[in-house]
Amino acid sequence: MRKAVFFDLDGTLLPLHMDEFTKTYFSLIKQSGFIDLFGTDGEKVFGSGIYAILNNDGALLNRDIFLKTVSAASRLDTDAIQSYMDRFYTNDFSALKSCSHVEESAVKTVAVLKSKGYRLILSTNPIFPASATNARIEWAGLDVNDFEYVSYYDNSHYCKPNLEYFKEILDHTGLKADDCYVVGNDVVEDMCAVSLGFEGFLVLDNMIGDLGKVPPCVQGNYSDLLSFAKNLPPV
Repeated sequence: MRKAVFFDLDGTLLPLHMDEFTKTYFSLIKQSGFIDLFGTDGEKVFGSGIYAILNNDGALLNRDIFLKTVSAASRLDTDAIQSYMDRFYTNDFSALKSCSHVEESAVKTVAVLKSKGYRLILSTNPIFPASATNARIEWAGLDVNDFEYVSYYDNSHYCKPNLEYFKEILDHTGLKADDCYVVGNDVVEDMCAVSLGFEGFLVLDNMIGDLGKVPPCVQGNYSDLLSFAKNLPPV
């Protein structure tokens, strides 16, 4: 019997206008002066750090490979970069809340699964620090304490769709793939976990990817997800 549920955040528990979110995020980064720290090629340097996180091979934490990459490209001290990032995510990041909204069916789904004793994991792609991820959890109408484990950029060595990302969480929690469901809106980044033995639920609202390439999984909208949770047996 499966006893744990891995939830994606952005586009799943937290509906986002993704294009608006991405555009606003990079606009805020620039306005904050963070990009200017890296000189005339600041955008390229920052982008190289994000690329390094998304393609991390596990040698370093996602946070550390970002800092190492942008420090090498800009010759700035990693402590100075980290300090500036901390200020940005504490003070400026909250403006992005307007790009999202609460989905009550998702909130109810989490509550139902908690009441049934399921172990809940927030498997959001770990490119952000805890302050930014916890803020987005709150924007979704949830609490970080709803989850046993949350992936952040300073506790993760990989990103989705690298299967090592899911394996790292399984190792940390002592779970096995066939203990778990995975719920997400991305055909590739979330449903890739099905190949490990997860049972997948693809949320069609805000879906990303080619539906024709999705592996065998349950599919449905938010109300279907809530019904799915209600129909699961208690752990």
